[in-house]
Amino acid sequence: MNFDLSEDQTLLQAAVERFVGDCYGGDLSARRAARATPAGFSAAHWRRLAETGVLALPASAANGGLAGSHVDLMVVMEVLGRGLVAEPVLEALVATALLDAAGAADALAPLIAGDALVVLAHAEREARYKLDAVTATATPHGAGMRLDGTKIAVNAGGPADRIIVSARYAGGIGFWLVAGDAPGVDRRPYRLADGSVAAEIALRQVEAGPALGIGIDRLRAVVALARLAAAAEMLGAMTLLFETTLAYVKTRHQFGQPLGNFQVIQHRMTDAYVLVEQARSQVVRAALAPEADFARAAAGAKAYVADAAFTVAHTAVQMHGGMGITDELLIGHALKRIRVLALTFGDAGAGLDDYRRAA
Repeated sequence: MNFDLSEDQTLLQAAVERFVGDCYGGDLSARRAARATPAGFSAAHWRRLAETGVLALPASAANGGLAGSHVDLMVVMEVLGRGLVAEPVLEALVATALLDAAGAADALAPLIAGDALVVLAHAEREARYKLDAVTATATPHGAGMRLDGTKIAVNAGGPADRIIVSARYAGGIGFWLVAGDAPGVDRRPYRLADGSVAAEIALRQVEAGPALGIGIDRLRAVVALARLAAAAEMLGAMTLLFETTLAYVKTRHQFGQPLGNFQVIQHRMTDAYVLVEQARSQVVRAALAPEADFARAAAGAKAYVADAAFTVAHTAVQMHGGMGITDELLIGHALKRIRVLALTFGDAGAGLDDYRRAA
């Protein structure tokens, strides 16, 4: 089987790499500046990222998107993970995929152009990663609905311009698009471990229009896509961790010689290299999986990569000593980003449960 990227995929990869190089420059100053903003990311970077076409990746050509493949998504997210990009690309891609499935081209246009941020608000306090555990309600009101309930752990929910809200109604579970500052929407933003701005969102008789026309089955398909994206981003971050640590142990001297000369360090770095390559194999396998097996493969890949990424990150911290966990080095930033990604749409246990049930 040929694992080489196509010409279009190589060009897309190069465009995202240029974005990372131009906007982040290989150091932490740009990331710190982006995280220090109230939104937790740079608006200028967001518009520049939109110019690369990344935000249009999951959308169909009919709705102004690129109709990207799973391999396209893998390529982009690995580069962004390796660059420790602060912008909420994963969250935006989930919204893009849902709005595209609903045929909501008008709502998609500003998101794809980088003029707005749309995110999904679905998780609830008692759900424990179960997608169909929705207690928020939608009741008829005039030509539309009124939404009531509370959503938690809405990643990028603090700065979002519009929110896709799930709620239960007479027809099952539906999705509605509401403005982030609509009457009755109470957002309580807070910082996650990686510095991004999430939110708990309470909805009290929020007036909404007709449902988007998608159901829980569509969300399941989008979650599989998000799991692949999260796994690929973690792969990029753990690759960065390995390469940075390898360079460090070759140059850091103890007892008159480089750390890398000690056999125990060599063994630890060899184990980390094996984990990176095994994680890469899992991500590639998921990206190339046939559609019928994709959700299962993506769940298994994310669960495996999360555990492997934690091991590599902890090795990197230990090799760097106490300063490895601080914000002075990218090691700490990458570890915290991996921690957030590992819990996105289910921890490793939830992913393995889905993998088992689909067998």
